[in-house]
Amino acid sequence: MAGITIKEYGLAFVWACLKEYLGASWPIALIFVVGIAVGIAAVIMKRKKKDPPLEVVDARDYVPGKYEDSPLPDSSSILWMFLSIVLLCLLTVMNPFLVRPLIPKFGMTTVYYRFFWILPITFGAAYWLTRVVGSIRRKLVQAAVFAVILGGMAFIIPLNPGIPNVRIPTNVYKVDGAVPVLCDAIHEDYEKTAAYQKAAEKLAGITDRNSKKWLKWSGKQYPLCVFPYGIEFSVRQYDPTIRLLFNRNLRLFYEGNTSTGISYDASHKRYMRRKQVLDAMYGKDPDLTSQEFQEAMEETGTRYLVVEEHLANGGFLVRAGCRQVGVVAGYTIFRYGD
Repeated sequence: MAGITIKEYGLAFVWACLKEYLGASWPIALIFVVGIAVGIAAVIMKRKKKDPPLEVVDARDYVPGKYEDSPLPDSSSILWMFLSIVLLCLLTVMNPFLVRPLIPKFGMTTVYYRFFWILPITFGAAYWLTRVVGSIRRKLVQAAVFAVILGGMAFIIPLNPGIPNVRIPTNVYKVDGAVPVLCDAIHEDYEKTAAYQKAAEKLAGITDRNSKKWLKWSGKQYPLCVFPYGIEFSVRQYDPTIRLLFNRNLRLFYEGNTSTGISYDASHKRYMRRKQVLDAMYGKDPDLTSQEFQEAMEETGTRYLVVEEHLANGGFLVRAGCRQVGVVAGYTIFRYGD
């Protein structure tokens, strides 16, 4: 939902978010709406059954399960649950008349769309499709209908990123296969550096682990790195001992993603220093000098640069004081400083 904010869209904000949220997978919403409509119609048309008269049963005639309550809720109770959630959304997060004046006061114009994750559309569509399949008594026909629905959901509805483009990780960490290898290589190299040894010695002499001094040197024991955008967020999830130079907002803005609503210009020194590092890695700024790059590396404390092998601006980085540690899984690792 990049670029959709209350400020630009006004009362149409909720509708714009909803369209972006569903995208080309709008049939899911259609299934949900049809299911709700059919469910309401069934409840209205269903006549209330009279309570049967009390039946005196001899213990010898007892049939197991005949007089026990069903452990599963009936369809009407789930229908009203969905309806109550929809009503709640319509009165609150999907009410443009309410959110237009209220949400900006909380500074949430750029993150408000995350509330759309609570929409019951996907869960409701799954429920109604399950009810359709479950209502078929013949197992063979039930299996055939299930296969058709499953195939339609997987290949007809264009889910993001789409079944043909899904990459299933081959490691137990469920991340890009290069991530664990790169992290291990960086740790192995960093533990040989003077910076790591100094941090370890300082930590050995500090007994109070709640002190600022301990926190400071504990952080210096871990390498500060820059990774390619495609795997940076996987590194963040996989290895917390790898410190990243860029936070989420800074990196998204550098890559041209303005969905956060936050922008940086030349007056923002923190961003500009980090921008110089990335510009040097990929050779994006021909006017960038070695001195400017070195100043950026020193001020930020960056130790490692990981760049795609075929995109690395290796000549400049080596002349500016970086040393090539090695090529790992198609990425070149450069270390700055001792």
